[in-house]
Amino acid sequence: LTSCGSGDDPKVVLYCGVDQDQSQRIADLFQQQTGVPVDFHGETEAMRSIGLPQRLMDERERPRADVYWSNEIMHMVDLALNDVLDPLPEGLAEEFPEAWRDPDGRFIQFGARARVLMVNLRLLPDPKEHPKRVADLLDPKWNEQGLFACMAAPLTGTTYTHAVAWLTQDEDGARAFFEQAAKLGHEGKLKVVASNGRAMREVSVTGGKVAFCMTDTDDAWIAIQRAESDPDKYDPVLVIYPDQGEADAGAVLIPNTAALVRGRRHPEAAETLLRWLATPETELTLAEGPSAQIPVRPGVGPVPDHVKVPGKDFRAARVDWMAVGRNANRWHDWLTTLFRPAN
Repeated sequence: LTSCGSGDDPKVVLYCGVDQDQSQRIADLFQQQTGVPVDFHGETEAMRSIGLPQRLMDERERPRADVYWSNEIMHMVDLALNDVLDPLPEGLAEEFPEAWRDPDGRFIQFGARARVLMVNLRLLPDPKEHPKRVADLLDPKWNEQGLFACMAAPLTGTTYTHAVAWLTQDEDGARAFFEQAAKLGHEGKLKVVASNGRAMREVSVTGGKVAFCMTDTDDAWIAIQRAESDPDKYDPVLVIYPDQGEADAGAVLIPNTAALVRGRRHPEAAETLLRWLATPETELTLAEGPSAQIPVRPGVGPVPDHVKVPGKDFRAARVDWMAVGRNANRWHDWLTTLFRPAN
């Protein structure tokens, strides 16, 4: 991506917390089609979804960014609540279904990842044995079969966002789950690792004993492709959208979000980029890309067969993201105490 210096040259400064293999393609396309240079600022994997939000908070008095594009939603809500964001351009929010709108019109939601279970089909070939709910991670039957379940410690990224969403909706149930998960992890009965990508590898590498894990659909899609291209090294896997029973909440979807930064220095270019990110074509590009992200509005596509659509292929959980954002830091210290260190 082009990195432009300061001055009066037309450009847009983009703070981006999305993997570069996804976001660079989008930003390059924008630059090619509009002629507006993109001054791109990313962040490291370890600080993803935390580093840039803190930077935006620190820069509130003298903002450098024009647009913030995040790969999740909880920290975007926190920024909105702290008056870091400006209202969306007129009519932009209405381009998305009501379930995928900020009620106060400060950011867009698009291209989601689902929190899913990923099963090793060599270790669990019988569909009757497959887990169906997130709570199945704690089932002792896996150890009784000489197997393990696996999850990432809920301290960063989508794993943390999912944890806060669960704690916000059902604090007693979520606390019981995470306390038991941490206990089993310390006892060596549940593999608790540092990231979703590590959890995916624990399940997919041939010769292991990890029967399934909790991860994101983008990591699961990587595992599927690896098994197809190198079956001697990677086992076949199956993605299960959890909690689909009548009494269950449904699978959690965590969307991309994007917004205009209050006090931005390039307002026209910023609005052009934000409107471009909000197009159905951008959602389709994300669905067709390496992260296989899920469009949140109907009619985008056709999407690839491996990209499942909420309301058609599975039921998505209803999440009050404004409440989740207000609780962004509420349980962080408690979870850190439970789960540090992760392998």
